[in-house]
Amino acid sequence: MDVSQLEHLMRNLAIKETRTNSLDLLESKLSDVNQDIYETMLCSESLFKFLAEADADQHTTASRIIYDKALEFFPNGSASVIDRFFERCLTHPKNSVKQFGLRGAAAMVYHSAAITPNTVELIIQHCLPMKEVYVDTLLNVLVKCLPPIFTEPTVQSKLVSVLQFDETVRCRVYEVVCTVLEQHPAYMQIASPVLESALADLDKDDVLLQSSVLQILTQLLTTKEGFDYIEGIDLFRKVYVNFVSVKVTPFVRFVLPNALKFYASAALIQPSLFLQRHPATVDFIFDQITPEDPMLMAIAYDCLGMVGSTNEGKIFLSDNQKLKMEQFLKEFPGILHSTTDVYKVRFIECITCLMSGGGSESIDNRVTCITQEWYETMTESKDLEMVQTLFKNPFPDIKMASLKLLSAIVDHRWGQQFFQNTACFTEQLLSRRLDTLNVNVAQFKYDVIKKLSLCPTLEPYVTDALKQYVTAGAFHREAHVEVVIEGGQ
Repeated sequence: MDVSQLEHLMRNLAIKETRTNSLDLLESKLSDVNQDIYETMLCSESLFKFLAEADADQHTTASRIIYDKALEFFPNGSASVIDRFFERCLTHPKNSVKQFGLRGAAAMVYHSAAITPNTVELIIQHCLPMKEVYVDTLLNVLVKCLPPIFTEPTVQSKLVSVLQFDETVRCRVYEVVCTVLEQHPAYMQIASPVLESALADLDKDDVLLQSSVLQILTQLLTTKEGFDYIEGIDLFRKVYVNFVSVKVTPFVRFVLPNALKFYASAALIQPSLFLQRHPATVDFIFDQITPEDPMLMAIAYDCLGMVGSTNEGKIFLSDNQKLKMEQFLKEFPGILHSTTDVYKVRFIECITCLMSGGGSESIDNRVTCITQEWYETMTESKDLEMVQTLFKNPFPDIKMASLKLLSAIVDHRWGQQFFQNTACFTEQLLSRRLDTLNVNVAQFKYDVIKKLSLCPTLEPYVTDALKQYVTAGAFHREAHVEVVIEGGQ
């Protein structure tokens, strides 16, 4: 395709009646387009007239035409022509064209092709404030592109300038910045103007805004620098005063769940620091473990599981919350039996966290003793009949939850012994009758059986049966042969 043919197509592309056919024709000739012709196309005024008037489907086709070629011609860095194209898109008065430019920048970023700092700044300035924007695409592009230029004064000024918009836009800025700080905590001081804006929003009388901001700020807890910042501004106490200790109202249910998760996240991520300095926060979680409000009770179960996921958390609960843990564990079987299926899986996952060996941490004797004591308090038995009953449930999500609980329990020596003490559990686990119902359940069951087959405490006849299942594979099917006797004899 030569320049005159391209100009003809571009003119027709800008005309509504010939737009679709011209677009299809342009796509069909794409393989014949060289870089010079392509760059001429990107500079065409007719192209921008088309982009301003095209519908969503036509934009999708155009993105294939333009951005596939961009990745072909500029794989190792942006050329000035594609940069100018992005600039014209991102500064266009129509938001749909801005969106088209964002889509192109995302395509380049996802395929490890560079976009310039100027393009990133234009995305901040013109796309962050847009209502009609692909939010996930926007945030992903900025999170990938911002760290190398985050400290640049122009970048920071652009981020701060966007804070003048409404709360939805401000929360986008907070999320981008807090995500970058997770990866680069050394930027904490540079990001202080944005963080101060977030804290100011947290003090406003808007429960939905408060809930969103608190959830975003939780990301800071993932690093020691972020934890120190949160503690330095006394946010742990402020969250209690503003969201936990207040009289229950219809609005507090919007914020209280995130307040509890905020504390639980701190206990999960920095257990030694947080539980030592702020032990009373765990009482707030226990206070919500009541059937009076099923939604808050489910949140409290989630949070208790987070606290008890680590070795330090288990030891803390055992040493400092012994009576409350005992009451919780004794009440659990009855609550699990009476609750709806919506919450049942979450409750089982809480117990799984409490029974786990501490994630990546090694299982020491003290943690093993604590988990055994908790399980026996909960079931008043030395077998896994409760887990076996859950495994019999036909619903895949509950069956999967029961397998995860079993997997956590048999990491402990006592769990292996209790498994062997449970009549018929091995036979039911090895039955392939229900394996076809859900591929994920079948695969995870295989993984649990493989783990059990390596347990040294089980009797040889049990491990032999388990190993036979493992050898056959997760999706083995027995062949059934029928013999037909001629003459009906």
